[in-house]
Amino acid sequence: MYPDFIGIGAQKAGTTWLARNLQVHPQIHMPRKELHYFDRKMNDGSNVLTRLFGKTHNADEWRRQVKQIPKQLVQTPSFQELRWNLRYYMRPYDDRWYSQVFEPKKAKVSGEITPAYSVLDKEKIAHVHRLMPDTKLIFFMRNPIERVWSQTVMSFDKVEKGSAVSASEEDLLKKIGRDSSYGLKASKYRRTLRNWGAFYPEDRIFVGFLEDVSLFPEELLGRLYDFLGVDPHFDPQLTRKKIHTRSEATMPTSVAVHLARGYHGEISRLAKRFGGYAAFWLYCAERLMEDPPTERTITYPLFESRMGEDWSGVWQARSGPLHSARVAG
Repeated sequence: MYPDFIGIGAQKAGTTWLARNLQVHPQIHMPRKELHYFDRKMNDGSNVLTRLFGKTHNADEWRRQVKQIPKQLVQTPSFQELRWNLRYYMRPYDDRWYSQVFEPKKAKVSGEITPAYSVLDKEKIAHVHRLMPDTKLIFFMRNPIERVWSQTVMSFDKVEKGSAVSASEEDLLKKIGRDSSYGLKASKYRRTLRNWGAFYPEDRIFVGFLEDVSLFPEELLGRLYDFLGVDPHFDPQLTRKKIHTRSEATMPTSVAVHLARGYHGEISRLAKRFGGYAAFWLYCAERLMEDPPTERTITYPLFESRMGEDWSGVWQARSGPLHSARVAG
């Protein structure tokens, strides 16, 4: 009953959009988006009592979710759903618990998406492989400069209870510095692919780019559906719907320059390996470092900025439309 595919991230790289468009496919079963089994729950050791009265993040999340069960059952009464919820919320977290999450899949292709899996170490990935040696992996990448900024905006909303746009440059850089350990890991895509690639061959790993979510969503989903072995012609009618859209359509130029300097090395190596969109990321990083805009803010995401327009012209002159530069799957 283990899943046929796992979305391993990256965080803030279109995984919510991905989950919505996979969940509606009639041949795909996804009980939850983020199960967090292999990064949080696998070694949790909790029971119902410790979840009721515990002070951990897992316990807080468990209580918030359990409160929603009565409302859900009133809206859609189902004995099968009640049974599933009882096992999901009341059983101890172990490999058996994880397999039973996917039990109702019947003949469908099943899976989950937990972006935090992108930073798992090899020991935990080895455990995944022991359970599911033939599962398929989905990994979406995003310009590291944008990914870190998006994570910072989200963190200000949730943790700081304020707005990243109204924060001072000093506060923004401090926040990025405090989050740098996880942020650096989450943006080291080569590390993710190297660690997971030590257990799974390339033909079982689908690599996508966030730019395709905005520019070529139908083609991206068609390739992904085909990779998963379901009808690639299914139209979810959600491809153009943006998820978690925030009002901030700009990012501070000074922060962009700071992140370009910090991630230049990683972006350069990604551009060498993937070309296409990763080459555009490198173009942006070097423009920001060598000739930063004089304006206080720049358009975000960067492919909608002046740099995107300039790069498109450069790329078409060298290699044809930017579309041809995409690398996915």
